[in-house]
Amino acid sequence: MKFKILPILIILFLSAQCLHSQIVAPLNDANNLQPIGKFTYYLQDAKYLEINEILKADIQSEFKPYSQNAPNFGAISDALWFRFDVAKETEEQFYLQVGSAFIDSIALYAVTDGKIKEVQISGDNYVFSQRAIKVNTFHFPLNIPKGVNQTYFLRTKTMQPHFFPLRTGTLKAFMEDAHKLDFIQGIYLGIMLLILFYNFFLYFSTNEKIYLLYSAYVVSITWFMSAVFQYIFEYAWPNMPIINKYAVASSAFTILTATVFTRSFLHTQKFVPKLHKFSSVFIGLGIIDLILVFSPFQIPALMLAQVSILSMAIYFLISGLTVLRKGYKPAKFYLAAWSFLIIGFIAAILESANILPVMYYINSMQIGSAFEVTLLSFALADRINIYKKEREEAQAAALKLEKEQSELIKKQNINLEEKVTARTAELEKSLKELTLTQNQLIQSEKLASLGELTAGIAHEIQNPLNFVNNFSELSVDITKDLNIEINKPTIDKKYVGDLLSDLSSNQEKIGHHGKRASSIVKGMLEHSRSSSSKKELIDLNDLAEEYFRLSYHGLRSKDKYFNVTMETHFDANIKPIEIIPQEFGRVFLNLINNAFYAVNEKKKGYKDFAGSENAHELLNKYEPIVKLSTKKLENGVEISIKDNGIGIPKSIREKIFQPFYTTKPTGQGVGLGLSLAYDIISKGHGGTLKVESSEGEGSEFIITLPNSK
Repeated sequence: MKFKILPILIILFLSAQCLHSQIVAPLNDANNLQPIGKFTYYLQDAKYLEINEILKADIQSEFKPYSQNAPNFGAISDALWFRFDVAKETEEQFYLQVGSAFIDSIALYAVTDGKIKEVQISGDNYVFSQRAIKVNTFHFPLNIPKGVNQTYFLRTKTMQPHFFPLRTGTLKAFMEDAHKLDFIQGIYLGIMLLILFYNFFLYFSTNEKIYLLYSAYVVSITWFMSAVFQYIFEYAWPNMPIINKYAVASSAFTILTATVFTRSFLHTQKFVPKLHKFSSVFIGLGIIDLILVFSPFQIPALMLAQVSILSMAIYFLISGLTVLRKGYKPAKFYLAAWSFLIIGFIAAILESANILPVMYYINSMQIGSAFEVTLLSFALADRINIYKKEREEAQAAALKLEKEQSELIKKQNINLEEKVTARTAELEKSLKELTLTQNQLIQSEKLASLGELTAGIAHEIQNPLNFVNNFSELSVDITKDLNIEINKPTIDKKYVGDLLSDLSSNQEKIGHHGKRASSIVKGMLEHSRSSSSKKELIDLNDLAEEYFRLSYHGLRSKDKYFNVTMETHFDANIKPIEIIPQEFGRVFLNLINNAFYAVNEKKKGYKDFAGSENAHELLNKYEPIVKLSTKKLENGVEISIKDNGIGIPKSIREKIFQPFYTTKPTGQGVGLGLSLAYDIISKGHGGTLKVESSEGEGSEFIITLPNSK
């Protein structure tokens, strides 16, 4: 049993010796800051252990001494523990500084005899207002009395590289240090803002997109390079936790803006098309990095950003050199500017590798970026001189070209005048021929409507003529009977009176039907005459009904099988209205003929497919109907001609009133009927003509006329 306990005692003894033998950092200089990195022991913690587990002897034995003043472990996902002892030799209050603006969480434990005496917590995951000193780095008061040695354990965890100064000093020394740093950062930020506003001014002055792209790059590189950005952010929102992923996101934005700006500045698409296409890789990497930043894979996002920036730097140098070889002089400024930034990056890498001393107040990358954006601004400003020179050369070339063109134009004008004169003569001749043709077509349309009217009149006049002939024959027979009766010795007065009464009645009927025939002939003569512009008071209902019958009889004369149900609905309240009867007769005739044509075509369509059972059924059910109606309106009258025919397709409804547009087969119309009707109604009578139609179901033409003045 004793032998089993002995190894444990030896381990505890060695651990205690190790603890007691640790180098102690003295707290004795109240005016200067003291780096204590070399006074620490460290442990890389992949398991995220608690402090109670860290204090165990077996874990304590894993701590290793650190040999640099500024801890530098690169980008790792592990937590880091630092153990160090301090001895206070003055009455001054001392602080520990973790000199980075980007650490997610920090915990400082004061440990005495293996027990936790005090715990202080800070970091970007905690609100800014809770920090001991309101600056962008992290400070912890070392609350120990004079002459006392104290052991501390410091735990840090961040997605950013673990590279930060670890120093002790008084508040006065830290504030002087912060003032110096703020002053330098203010100069840097002022330079960047000046360049930003200058390029904004150039953008609004020239409207050149490249200045806007460069302004975006200046914003991103400033954000990426300077802790001042987060410093301002923390002061603006002191009660919000600061998350480092926004700082990492700046690298993704820098990759995107730098790539887009370089493509535009060097005109890579023009000079180096292959490299231009390859640059799309960096745009893709920037987008992927931006997505990873706001995901659980933030450490891979940081590593991807570092690799992307390094690759991008090489690509930019190659592109700049290639474009310069092809004679594009502004590439010199670009290479010089980019070289300053690369030198700044190299200096920062050498600093992190302890090859160069740590610079607490001057950031080499910021210096390089300041030189870079300044040189690029000069290069962009020089573009204005280039544009001016190009514009002057272009103006001179344009002036020379203008003179040459002026002489050429003079010669061409002479030729054109001769051609225009000849062409004008040809056009005048063509216009005369066109006018003659148009008049002939219009006359043809009028003759066609006259033919329709004549056919209708022929049928219409047949009835009164038949009556005249019949009653004439009856009158002759009555006269013969009367002569016989008069010559008899005894005259039957009653019979003679009846014969005279019948003879008188027949003469009245002959006179009535003769007047009817005379009226029809008169109407035909009026229609055949040239239209006069004189308006007359006309009973619209009578005129509409008359042309309704004439149109029907006209079609019946051509097709004895044509049949249609004719419905009239006339408003008796309509008073006589001033119209040109001959012209309006043409309107009625054209519209009613179209309605009869539509229902007849629909019936023919059913007949063509009568062999089909469905078509036969539809043919039996279909009754062609044309309705003619009038209605009194408040400010005029409305006339409707409605059919249940084939309808008008929607695609051609707007064309039907155009001259010479027709859907009828060749020889059945010239396309002037509806056009003339529209002009007569709108121009001649101040009315309107519109159509409502549903294809396959029928159409309705609606005429509105204003009241007579």
